[in-house]
Amino acid sequence: MNIAVTLTGLAQGVTYVIVGIFFIWLVKIVDDWRTKEFDDDVHIDDGNVAVGLRRAGLYLGIAIALSGAMGGASSGFFLDLIHLLVDGLIITGFMFSARFINDFIMLANINNDEECIKTFVQPDGSKCVGNRAVGMVEAGMYIATGFILHGSISGTGGTFFQGIVSSILFFILGQIVLLVVGLLYELITPFNVRKEIKDNNLAAGIGLSGILMALGIILMSSISGPFTGWANDIVSFSIYAVFGIVLLLICRAVIDKLLLPTTNIATEVIKDRNVAAMIVVASAINAVAIIIAFSM
Repeated sequence: MNIAVTLTGLAQGVTYVIVGIFFIWLVKIVDDWRTKEFDDDVHIDDGNVAVGLRRAGLYLGIAIALSGAMGGASSGFFLDLIHLLVDGLIITGFMFSARFINDFIMLANINNDEECIKTFVQPDGSKCVGNRAVGMVEAGMYIATGFILHGSISGTGGTFFQGIVSSILFFILGQIVLLVVGLLYELITPFNVRKEIKDNNLAAGIGLSGILMALGIILMSSISGPFTGWANDIVSFSIYAVFGIVLLLICRAVIDKLLLPTTNIATEVIKDRNVAAMIVVASAINAVAIIIAFSM
């Protein structure tokens, strides 16, 4: 073992960690500015789970996306560092774009910011501040976007400029697929998903969030890999997207039968608001997505 090479590698690794922490801090500052009408830190200190969830999803999404930028063949430390800084700025912009899409399309007619600081009366009569279901869906959208960006940024081949264009293209395509899945999920679910989310039903939020994250994992796998040409990469992405959507929806129905044999998702969400049951279902769907991603 060459000690000098090892120490150099560790020093470079620490530099990448510092850059990663910088971008996590940067998205916090940007989000604080964006929600300057209320103080997120105060709400988190006061135990607002909704605000905590959305922030957690943002930080995880950034880290997942940046890990894609840190992978791949090296072009030399300083050039890699410059690429990472550029990718980090692009990723930051994408994350807030994803949030805008989530606000105005995925959860249309729901104001995320207002919902996350609103006071709700629970079915048992207790009060809580913040719509946890909205916070959960927003977290899921951030994390799913992080997986998509990880795949698009981590690919090898092509020029640096082609890599940036590829990231933009697959971000847009990935968001379209996520929105399509959100619509299909509403259509096949025997209850009004958006109404339950607006009513602060965390179980409903976990259900939708779980599907989004699972699809993000599959799309990451479909995008990752060497650049083989625009037409070929887009066709491959489209095939995997359709395959992933169909398989996930089938798996959701199967999981409903296997893991909830004495009940069903509709009952657990609407009647019981069973968060524990939906965590198990969402985890199972994401476990299947991981298996699908590594089998393709």
